[in-house]
Order: sequence, then structure tokens, then C-alpha cells
Amino acid sequence: MASTRGTQLTQEKFVQGMTTQQYIDQIKVNKDPFVSIYETVQVPLESLNLFNALSEPIKLAVFTADWCGDAMSTTPVILKLADKAPNIILQVFNRDDELELSNSLLPEHRAGTVPIFVVMDQDMNQKVRFIETANSLVPSIDAMDEVINRETSGMDEAEARRAKRGRRNAYRVEHAQDWGEVILKEFSGLVSEALSGDQPDLPLQGGTKWPPED
Repeated sequence: MASTRGTQLTQEKFVQGMTTQQYIDQIKVNKDPFVSIYETVQVPLESLNLFNALSEPIKLAVFTADWCGDAMSTTPVILKLADKAPNIILQVFNRDDELELSNSLLPEHRAGTVPIFVVMDQDMNQKVRFIETANSLVPSIDAMDEVINRETSGMDEAEARRAKRGRRNAYRVEHAQDWGEVILKEFSGLVSEALSGDQPDLPLQGGTKWPPED
């Protein structure tokens, strides 16, 4: 079960967040690949239909960080969904400015994990906590790292670190659509399950697992 230690995600706090454009305007690290992924991803009709069919809007609080690779892959995709779906009321927060609050939304053993996506109803009751990225995307991320490790083999440590960062960014942009579809399928499915009315233990927690599953 997700931790509820010290959770203070109130309506008053929620409205202090940013829109997608406000968040993009203040990004300091990895802005170009973030924007490229946001602009590239086309939200599947299946995901849009799910949210368009809701009887009332939901609220989505996003805690993200521009330096995080998983945030670069996942945050622009879910922001694109929110911007395309009128039934999603979005507020974005810089995780590094909200450490106490964001850690309160994680299981005890996962302090510091980012990004975090929190879905709530109109009364701020939490329905979903989606952590980091889609768990089903992890094999693709591992495959990316294997390819890049081979490509940078033989470089000195500093050169390899710079090269890996740049190549990961390019790889994420190149795979924006197919990775985005995986992320949105898992995120949308979790939200659908949570809103079905058949879940007594909320919020449902999704995203990556820790420790990783074999």
C-alpha cells in the first residue's frame, strides 16, 4: 500500500502549481529534448476516449525534475495527454522545491524517486500514484543503456559520461512515440481501474517497481 506519511496535497497547495507552458518556460536542463518529445507524441485515441468519457473532471498533480531521464521520457507524454483532455485539471510542480510533499507520496523505501503523478477526484481524494515511468518500459530503457554502453566503450570516463547523456537524450526523442504509447497505456489503464468503483484500497500505485522485478 502507498505511504500516506505527512501527505499535504491539499486544494490550496494544488492550485499553486504550473501549467504545461509555465513549466516548460522555466526548464533549465534538457529543455530541447523535453519539448521535442512533447511536440512529437500523438496521444492515442483510446487514452483520449477514456478521459473524455469521465462523468466529472479529475485533478492531476505532477512532481517532476528537468534533470531526470525518466522525467524527460514520461512527463512530457502525460502533460500532452492532460493538455488534450479537457477532463484533466493539471498542475505541475518542481519536485526539488517540494521534497517533503513529494516524498510523502512515495512508499517508505523510495524517497527521492521522480517523477510522481497523482490523480485525484474533485474532492482531492487520491485515486492513483504513478511513479517514475511505465514498468513495462523498463526493458526498453535497459536495452537503450546496453546500446549506449557499447557505443561509448573505450572512451575515458569524463568523455563517456558526456556522450552517454547526449545519446540518451537523442534516443528518448527518437523513441518518443512508441515509448509514449507504452506510458499512456499503462497510466490510462491504472486510472481506469482506480475509477471503476471496484477498488477498496486507494490510491492505486503504478509505475516502476523497487526493487526491480526480475
